[in-house]
Amino acid sequence: MVLYPPVSRWLIPEAACELTRESVQPAGRRGTESGVFWLGTRATTSIVRVVAKPAGIGVVEEPWRWSVSAELYAAIAAYARPRCLTLLGVVHTHLSPRVPRLSPTDRTRGLKINDALAVIIGSAGGELDPAHWGWFVYGPRGYRRLAAGERAERITMTTEPAEFVDIKAGRPS
Repeated sequence: MVLYPPVSRWLIPEAACELTRESVQPAGRRGTESGVFWLGTRATTSIVRVVAKPAGIGVVEEPWRWSVSAELYAAIAAYARPRCLTLLGVVHTHLSPRVPRLSPTDRTRGLKINDALAVIIGSAGGELDPAHWGWFVYGPRGYRRLAAGERAERITMTTEPAEFVDIKAGRPS
């Protein structure tokens, strides 16, 4: 068994996108960045099943900065493992309404697993259309943007349900 098999496609429930927006917009209204983790089944075709919102001590939501402590990463792993889920991607906001781009911090301190997604929602989480989000995938040379054509081939929005969970250091809530 390969721990992180290559991903050719991602199936992402529209519900996961909506849950993501709903969870990050309160911080955006305060003028701060926020984010979530997309958990799911990792395979050649990976499926997002859970939107995990890190909460409480260990989360930094500031203007132009969102970060999560190692303890919260551990709590997310503790939630995911017994459910046979894997971290497929990290979604976070940028305050700017411009086309989302990975910042130098996003590139150097983000998730570094081949075929992991990094998704950025612009306008402080207010951009409703996922087609206007920034979609990036990690590979041997670091993160690269998924161009519209490749995104259309590799990412399929579905009508499947998605679960939402708040996760605090030590336990999910």
